[in-house]
Amino acid sequence: MIRVLAALVAIIVIVAGALLFTEHPGAISLDWNGWQVETTAGVALVVVLLLVLALIVMWRLLRLVLGTPGRLRRQRRENQKLRGYRDLTRGLVAIASGDGKEAERHRLRAESAFLKGGHAQPPLALLLSAQGALLRGDSETAKHAFAAMLNDPETAFLGYRGLIMQAARSGDDHTALQLTEKARRLRPNSSWALQHQLALEARLGDWRRAGDTLREAVKRRAVTAETGRRYKQVLQLAHSRHAWAEQRSRDALSYAAQAHALDEGFVPAATHYAGLLRDEGKSAKGLRVIEAAWARQCHPELAKAYESLLTGEAPMLRARHFERLVDLKAEDPEAHLAGAASALAAQLWGEARRHLDRAGAQGPGPWPSRLCQLMAELERHESRVPGAERLWLERANKAPRDPVWVCHDCQAEPGEWSPICPVCQSFASLAWVTPAIASGATRAAPETVILPPNPGGSVATPLRPQPVPPPN
Repeated sequence: MIRVLAALVAIIVIVAGALLFTEHPGAISLDWNGWQVETTAGVALVVVLLLVLALIVMWRLLRLVLGTPGRLRRQRRENQKLRGYRDLTRGLVAIASGDGKEAERHRLRAESAFLKGGHAQPPLALLLSAQGALLRGDSETAKHAFAAMLNDPETAFLGYRGLIMQAARSGDDHTALQLTEKARRLRPNSSWALQHQLALEARLGDWRRAGDTLREAVKRRAVTAETGRRYKQVLQLAHSRHAWAEQRSRDALSYAAQAHALDEGFVPAATHYAGLLRDEGKSAKGLRVIEAAWARQCHPELAKAYESLLTGEAPMLRARHFERLVDLKAEDPEAHLAGAASALAAQLWGEARRHLDRAGAQGPGPWPSRLCQLMAELERHESRVPGAERLWLERANKAPRDPVWVCHDCQAEPGEWSPICPVCQSFASLAWVTPAIASGATRAAPETVILPPNPGGSVATPLRPQPVPPPN
């Protein structure tokens, strides 16, 4: 709209000027060096305008000719810059595909392009250099590249992250924790930094600081409320085990009670708490703790803890207690396996057979390994069919593996639950599952930090001493 109005105003001015010179043509006389020119004012004005236009055109042509070399130089620099960024992009693609040699080739080409164009190396080049060095196994080069990234505010956080991952891989958790705290000062709301700080503090056994970090992580929604509750229970349980190892029985019992209150069905918390109560002469309360957990989940470790609370009682009386445990979960085969084991110890063969039948011994199979072993023991004492014991032992050898504690990060089977996986040092990563791969197998940790690590910290590090086991 403004342009239309401006055009209309210009037309009006031109028309008005033309009418003015038509009505009042005037006269101009020029006498110069023998030349005499006489014309009207309008014609003289047109001639002057044409001369000015010609001068403008000539000036622009002159500037175009004189500025051509500079434009060509600038264009060449821009082309080199674009070529450099293109090689950096291709190098990062090579990193993602795991081709370290190809990534290094593109990095060198990008460096050459930026150098020829007179440009400084962009921060992205340091990232490519570090990633390529990691893929080639050159930790020193990667460390220098990550350290250089700290000088640029745009890449400082990523530089800290790379150094943290390297320190974690080398087992230097103290350095990794210090770097994580610096990274958090740069980005206080970073979920990755909060999760990693929590995992490192747990690895170092600093349960109190880990609890503070967990509260901050839940507050900033770095972990969900449900996950935060589970982590809190693991931290309280770990704190209790640490206090028990230092012979601070009152603190150990207090932390164990808090851990158990968060989830009465959590097996490690229930067995540990019951064991502490037994040591304090409160076995009756310990039995109630196990029964409360059993009502939520039948678990062989709960049965072992229950039996340890009945130490000193006659086998017949222990079997009677286990009947009460079975009644809490009469539909669960695991409950009948526990009842059968107790009945076998009391030499109640008929009662043991009844429980094993309820657990699936008369079913079509495949039978769990523990059921086969209990049946073999029963047939050894009360065989009804010749060769039945050997048959059940053969079935036990062919049976699917029973559930065990497995780390969901590295698939290791440590044999017992602990807050930290003793193989990969992941926090709260053990779960009671049927193993899908051979015992002791582990996954290799990735040699790149482009993708974020597992919230629990799944980087493989050297084997560490296991936490102190519970007293039961």
